[in-house]
Amino acid sequence: MAETDLFRPAFDGSPIGMIVLGADGELLDVNFAFARILGRSVASLRTYRLRDITHPDDVRRNEELIGQIDAGELPYFQAQSRLVHRNGDAVWTRITVSPAPEGDDDARYVAHIEDITEIRRAKDLLERRALYDHLTGLANRTLLLERLGVALEERRSDVHTVACVFLDVDHFKLVNDSLGHEAGDVLLREIASRIRGAVRPGDTVARLGGDEFVVILQSVATQAAAEAYLTVIAADVQVPFTVGGHEVVPTVSAGLALAEPGITAESLLRNADTAMYTAKQRGRARVEVFSSELRSTALTKLSIESELRTAIREGELVVHYQPIVRLDTCETVAYEALVRWQHPGRGLLLPEEFIEVCEEANLVVPLGAFVITEACEFIASQPDFTGRVFVNVSTRQIGSADLTRVVTHALDSTGIDPARLGLEITESGMLIATQAARSDLDGLTSLGIDLIIDDFGTGYSALSSVLLNPVSGLKLAREFTLRLGDRSTGDRISTTIATLTRSLGMSGVIEGVESEAQLAIAREQGWELGQGFLFGHAVPAGELRFDGPAVADERGGPVPSAG
Repeated sequence: MAETDLFRPAFDGSPIGMIVLGADGELLDVNFAFARILGRSVASLRTYRLRDITHPDDVRRNEELIGQIDAGELPYFQAQSRLVHRNGDAVWTRITVSPAPEGDDDARYVAHIEDITEIRRAKDLLERRALYDHLTGLANRTLLLERLGVALEERRSDVHTVACVFLDVDHFKLVNDSLGHEAGDVLLREIASRIRGAVRPGDTVARLGGDEFVVILQSVATQAAAEAYLTVIAADVQVPFTVGGHEVVPTVSAGLALAEPGITAESLLRNADTAMYTAKQRGRARVEVFSSELRSTALTKLSIESELRTAIREGELVVHYQPIVRLDTCETVAYEALVRWQHPGRGLLLPEEFIEVCEEANLVVPLGAFVITEACEFIASQPDFTGRVFVNVSTRQIGSADLTRVVTHALDSTGIDPARLGLEITESGMLIATQAARSDLDGLTSLGIDLIIDDFGTGYSALSSVLLNPVSGLKLAREFTLRLGDRSTGDRISTTIATLTRSLGMSGVIEGVESEAQLAIAREQGWELGQGFLFGHAVPAGELRFDGPAVADERGGPVPSAG
C-alpha cells in the first residue's frame, strides 16, 4: 500500500484492526489498532504471516475459507478466530477477510479484525453458569443429563455398562443449622473436591443442589465393579474434616443404578435417586442398589402421596382423642389429639401408615394446621370439659411454616383460652438452632401455650433442651415404660425423669401404660400422669364420655378439679 494512497489516513487511524495480506498470507501492512490487539509493534508484525500469529486450532479453517474466496465460492468471509498475543495468551477476534482492491500486485486480501475477547469471556461465563454449579464448580443437572445421555448412547456399542450413583450427605442440615450456612458451603466444597478426586478421569461428578451429588461411572464391567468404585468414593468422603472450628466426619447415603437396555438419562437418574432414598430410610451411611422392588415401593408411596393430597382437600382426615389420666384416681384430665385417615377404600388408617409419606411430601404443614384447628374446635364444643388437649407438632411446622400464626388463627376463630391447648414437640424439634424456629417457640409461649417434649429419651436425650427452651413438661417415651420392673436401667431412668420433672416444677406424663403392673410401678416411681391403652384407646370426639370437669394445676399439668 503506497504512502500516497488516499486511504492511508483511514487505515492508520482506524480504531478497528486492519491488515493487508499477500498471496501466502504474509502481513504486508498492519495498522496500529491491530498491533495493540496483539501487544506487538507494527514493524515486527510485517515480518509474520497470518498463520504465524493464529492459534493452531484455527489455521486450517481460516486457510480453507481464503481458498473459497480464491475459487470464487465466497465474496468474503467472517469468522471468530483466535490470534496469539505477544505474551502467549489467546485473543478472540472477529476477522473479516475480503479480496484486496485492484491496483497493488502484491496485496491479495484486506482483513478487518475486532477484539471480542471480553464478549467471548462473558459468553463463556454465561454458558458456564448455565452448565456448572456455582458453589463447587461441578456439572449441574443440565450438563449431567447431557453427559449421561451421551454415555448411554455410546453404551450401545460397548460391552460394558454405565452406572449412576446418587449421593446425599447425611445430617447436613444439622451442620447448616448449628454452624451456619457459610460452614455448610465450606463442607459442600470439600466433599465435592473429595468425590472429584476419587473418580476416574472420564467419569462425571455433578451437584444437583443442596447436599445432593451424582457420579456417572462410564464403561463399568459389572455391578460389583461399580460398588467397588463407590466404596472408594464413600471412604474418601468420610475422612474427618474441621469446619467452623468443629471436627465433622461426613458420611453419605448412596444409591446405585445400572443402565438397562433402552433406558433414558432421566430414568437412570431417577432409579439411582430411589435407591439413595432407600439407603436413607435404612439407616444412612450405606449403599443401596436399585431393583424393581424399590421401584414398586416408590410408586406405592407416590400413590399414597397423591391420595393424601386428595384426603386433605376432601376432608377424609379425622381426629381421635386419647385420654391422659391421673394415676392415683385414673380420672381423665386431658386428651391427646391424634390424626386418622378415613380412607374410602382401606378403612381407618393410623398415622404410621401415612405420616412418613406426609413428611416427605411436605404435606405435614397443612395436616398439622388441620389437627390444631380441629383440637381447638373440640375444646370449644365441650363446655363440660375444662382440661387440656395436646397436639403433636412436626419440626417442619416450626420456624419457616410460622406455627405461631397457625395457632393464633385457630385460637381467634374458636375463642378458646390458649391455656387449654398444649403442643407436643420432639427433642430434636426443641434443639432447632435457627432464629426463625426459636422465635416461633417464644411466640407460642407468649400466647400462653404450653410446650411439651414428646417421646423424651429417644432423641438427643439432652437436658439442655429442657433448660434452654420454654418447656413446661415432658412425656417419657413408651420404650422405657416397656422396661418398668426390670430393676435396672428402665426403672432407674423412669425414676430419675419423674424426679426431674417435679424438681423443675414441670408436668410429666408416662406413655404406653398397658397393664395394672406398669401402673403400680409408675405410681411408685413418682409419676402423677399417664397415658396408654390401659386407660383407653383414641376414639372420635362423639364417643367420649366425661366423668367430671378438669382444670390445670399451678405447675401447668392437667389435674382434676376439686369438684
